[in-house]
Amino acid sequence: MILQIVGLKSSGKTTLMEHTIQVLKEHHHTVATVKHHGHHNSEDHPDITLQNNHVDHMKHFYAGADQSIVQGNAYQQSVTRTQNKTLDEIIEESVTIDSNVILVEGFKEASYDKVLVYRDENDRNALNHLTHIKYAINISKPEALRQYDQWLLSFLISKE
Repeated sequence: MILQIVGLKSSGKTTLMEHTIQVLKEHHHTVATVKHHGHHNSEDHPDITLQNNHVDHMKHFYAGADQSIVQGNAYQQSVTRTQNKTLDEIIEESVTIDSNVILVEGFKEASYDKVLVYRDENDRNALNHLTHIKYAINISKPEALRQYDQWLLSFLISKE
């Protein structure tokens, strides 16, 4: 199952992603995440920040490798040179674990089920054109996360 968490900048998307991951893990789900870095590469908004070249796999990457992978005892990390890809391409090519839930932060225009995170009704109205919105939440409201948790667990059951 793929579920997107979408909203405007500083609406609480990452906070809700973290919360959702914790809820899913408490219920024994295997979770993969994909994050869209929504800023265009410019002086004001640089591309994603990579580790520095003091670690060996990044020395390989900065020397020109197109992909560099490091394997530790319990973790694997990969960095790959690639142009912008669609969400479908990223999921197909880069999600390498067998997960029963893929959570996506961003990629607003993709066609997967979405949770809309908003700060106020202006934010909510600005994003009402998006497709596949299944739930909308203002995480600053009392009881919002508890109600969301109930919805999320019911939604998961409906997708099984």
